[in-house]
Amino acid sequence: MDATSELHYLEAAVAVVALLVIGYVIARSAGRALFQRGATPALVRGVRILLSIVFGLAALVVLSTSIGPFNLVSGLTFSAFAGLAATLALQTTLQNIIAGFILFRNRLLRLNDTIEISGMKGRVVQVGIVTTWLRLDDGTVASVSNNTLLSGPMRNHSAGERLKGEY
Repeated sequence: MDATSELHYLEAAVAVVALLVIGYVIARSAGRALFQRGATPALVRGVRILLSIVFGLAALVVLSTSIGPFNLVSGLTFSAFAGLAATLALQTTLQNIIAGFILFRNRLLRLNDTIEISGMKGRVVQVGIVTTWLRLDDGTVASVSNNTLLSGPMRNHSAGERLKGEY
């Protein structure tokens, strides 16, 4: 390896680190600015994650172009392994998201319904894509994954009248 190629790799490494640091600073600043303007914590977190992903992908592009051209087969192989790793890592989250959509589609659960699941009885105070929050009879709040709700057994004490004649 000669000095020119070493310098090229060093420049690429500096560019990648700079992109990641700049992305981190911008994501933190944007999150702080949104929070100061009264944005919800979920929105602040979402914007920070989105900006981090954008700058991370930009750093990945800089890194891949500086290392050199990849042939099609190695690129497809890498993509397959990355997709498999992401799918395995997100398996539980994806199960909860799919269960959330099924719960929404079947109209089995709504806000203010009184349900009973795994020995807990409470009123539904938030239905999210991944979890559902219940306010229990003692005033505490419990988070239950949508997959747990769907795989049951869940008793909905409020849905009887609403779904009468449909099921």
